[in-house]
Amino acid sequence: MAPPRRVYPRDRAYFFLLLALLLFCPVRRRAAAQSQPADEAQLLLQIKRAWGNPPVLARWKNASSPGAPCTWTFVGCNTAGRVTNLTLGSAGVAGPFPDAVGGFSALTYLDVSNNSISGAFPTALYRCASLRYLDLSENNFTSELPADIGRLGENLTTLLLDGNGFNGTIPASLGALTRLRTLWLAENPFLAGELPVSFKNLTNLVSLWVEQCNLVGDFPSHVLEMKQLEVLSLSNNMLKGSIPAAVWRLSKLQELYLYSNNFSGDVVIDYFAAVSLMFIDLSENYKLTGAIPEVFGTLKNLTELYLFTNNFSGEIPVSIGQLPSLSVFRLANNRFTGTLPPDLGKNSVLRIVEADYNELTGTIPEGLCARGQFWYLIAKGNQLNGSIPAGLANCTTLKTLALDDNNLSGDVPEGLCARGQLRYLSANGNQLNGSIPAGLANCPTLQVLDLDNNNLSGDVPEALWTAPQLLVLSLQNNQLTGSLPATFSSNLRRLLIGNNQFSGSLCS
Repeated sequence: MAPPRRVYPRDRAYFFLLLALLLFCPVRRRAAAQSQPADEAQLLLQIKRAWGNPPVLARWKNASSPGAPCTWTFVGCNTAGRVTNLTLGSAGVAGPFPDAVGGFSALTYLDVSNNSISGAFPTALYRCASLRYLDLSENNFTSELPADIGRLGENLTTLLLDGNGFNGTIPASLGALTRLRTLWLAENPFLAGELPVSFKNLTNLVSLWVEQCNLVGDFPSHVLEMKQLEVLSLSNNMLKGSIPAAVWRLSKLQELYLYSNNFSGDVVIDYFAAVSLMFIDLSENYKLTGAIPEVFGTLKNLTELYLFTNNFSGEIPVSIGQLPSLSVFRLANNRFTGTLPPDLGKNSVLRIVEADYNELTGTIPEGLCARGQFWYLIAKGNQLNGSIPAGLANCTTLKTLALDDNNLSGDVPEGLCARGQLRYLSANGNQLNGSIPAGLANCPTLQVLDLDNNNLSGDVPEALWTAPQLLVLSLQNNQLTGSLPATFSSNLRRLLIGNNQFSGSLCS
């Protein structure tokens, strides 16, 4: 072992000089880096000028006034008077992002969303070492996200960049922001590419939104390692292949959006842990096949289920109709057979059922409006039979009823416009009989009435010809009688009444 080096007087002088530098210089640097409230007020005035002195920032003035800047609008401070929050979302500001924002060393929360801020990503934010929440969404930012965006800081937990014009590739350095809980990159014109593998490090993510980001390739497998995920949206991209069974093992998942991709094959589930799911949207993939997984009928929190425009087949699980939270069920443009679940609407506040263009048979469920808040039934192009349920006739919230091209029979119910909510009624191409109810003629909200190609008879209610709110009236190919009026409503855009037994001439 070498002997300890002796310190001679000259060495001692250098030693003490070095010690002084070590002890005092860092303190001075820290003190210089921490701006004071008066300095921060000046920074805010610089920001105001950079944005052209907008009226919304009129209270940002006189940096020496008592309480400045902590009493100014959109500004929040800590107990030491340092600016910690700038909440300028939807403030109507425009122009480049001010470099002065980088001077707020205590800033933890910055929201400038839904404005008209332009230019490149503001790297001045790298200097905001305390930043935890950053929302730049819904602005006019352009150019590539910087490759070193991971320098935003180890404290950052929320990063919202959606709804801008960021382009180039999604930077791999985002994977360095390992404390992120929320990352939204949606609706930016990135170059076609895969989600960076570095995202495997973002294991604390609770919400990942990368809709419409030009993602290609298979479902990104590293997302499946994000065990804390509650919200996952990969929608409106160009992803292909199968939906991995492992996505259903994410036990905290509540919202899953995979619509408008190129996924194919059956929805395979080998172990299901996502029992808290509230929203599932697999729509518009076109090549998804097979049946609806039976386990979907056990999801007590499921509120919205979107399966439309795929190639699903088989019968709809009866248990779907027994879900206690189901509000929206959309399964149009598939090859489903069998009946609509008979209990639909009886166990939940159901609002929308869209089942058109399948191969469904049987009757329309009687209880769709059992909870009194049903809005829309669209079931065109099936083989439904029976009558229009009386439960819909007395549904005071009903807005749209579209039942074209089925095998329905019986009367058009009198109470379809109870309390004047119905706007659209179309049952073209069925076997309905009886007369047109007077209640429809007096419905103040009805804009479209299409009952072509049925077996309707009797006189048309006189008020229907002149109903001022009616835009489309189509009654052709029935057995209707009565006299045509001298004039029709001036608001009618389409009138089709041929092949009936009317008397008089068609005038307008």
